[in-house]
Amino acid sequence: MLSEDDETLSILKPIFGSRSDGTLAIQNLAVVPLRSESDEQTDFYPVRNDLFVIQPDYISTVLSTLGQSVFPMVAIVPGEDRRDIVRCLGTGFFVSADGLLITAAHVVTDPIERHYGGVREIDENNWFMGDLNLGVMITTNPVFQPKGWVFQRIEWAALLAKRTEHPLPFHGVELKLTSDIAICKVTSSPDGLPYQPLAMVQPGIHGLGLAVGKTAIAIGYAGMRDIHLSQERNGITLGDLNFRLHVARGKILEHFPDNAVNRQALTPGPCFSASLKMPSGLSGSPIFDDERIYVHGVVSSSPNYENGPTNFGYGSMLAHSLRLPIKPLGGMSLLDLMKEGGRRYTKDRYSGRLDFCRSYVARG
Repeated sequence: MLSEDDETLSILKPIFGSRSDGTLAIQNLAVVPLRSESDEQTDFYPVRNDLFVIQPDYISTVLSTLGQSVFPMVAIVPGEDRRDIVRCLGTGFFVSADGLLITAAHVVTDPIERHYGGVREIDENNWFMGDLNLGVMITTNPVFQPKGWVFQRIEWAALLAKRTEHPLPFHGVELKLTSDIAICKVTSSPDGLPYQPLAMVQPGIHGLGLAVGKTAIAIGYAGMRDIHLSQERNGITLGDLNFRLHVARGKILEHFPDNAVNRQALTPGPCFSASLKMPSGLSGSPIFDDERIYVHGVVSSSPNYENGPTNFGYGSMLAHSLRLPIKPLGGMSLLDLMKEGGRRYTKDRYSGRLDFCRSYVARG
């Protein structure tokens, strides 16, 4: 278990790379510090961007290392006079080196609910994103690359929802979510390098988990605002991409595993409540458990009052989504893909067909 001391608050994060035979595997296990920009000790703060080095050959910064795995979810909407609008929707995180990611379902459905970008319904189970580009912004490594963000488009998104009709026609069609977790796939990395997934909670792993009273850590981009982009010469796109990574820390308060049936909590599907501050932008962020090795939940919702967000919110339980069938993947679940990968690649326990982070805890 990692130390909970304020000076050394951190997560254990795998670093993926390519082998000489072309397969992807974990090359390093990094203890990434989550220090505050200031010396003030609080339960919600922006992360300090220290230089980050892992011997023998990994050099980056803390924000770049985290930003390769946890990123802003955005929709780029065409505008007039070559000034596209970036609508900042929330946060997402990779769960496979091949580009599978998880976010909150209401983040993905924002263009549908708010009716922008020419989004239209194809049939009762499918929507077309119209003129907008739904995607993620991945930070570069400023040690070796120009400082900035790279946009990667989402190819498809899968979520659970029901279709409900409003009696008034100008309200259009509303999607009633039955779970607030979406599984998405981004386009392949342009440089051929692997994406950097976080480790998800997995069957057979026994630890402190999300027990009531234990500490939970959420990492995401708070306070994001919509951005106007301008296209300059030589293909350079300019805009104030001021994405700030924050950490929220709190205690697990209550579990609602049967919430899909009895609706005890405001957020849809199996969930839990926690004393976490969850302001705008944190929706879809990964929630680590007390051990800060595995992601157990996804930030869903938090009540907002006149003075801003409170230290209370809901997270969707990730374990319940591992067995859900994913239509774009032939009906297979994330758990199916993880198991199939393990059968196909047996050289070591780190590789897989979709290169998930499976258990790297030493076994007796």
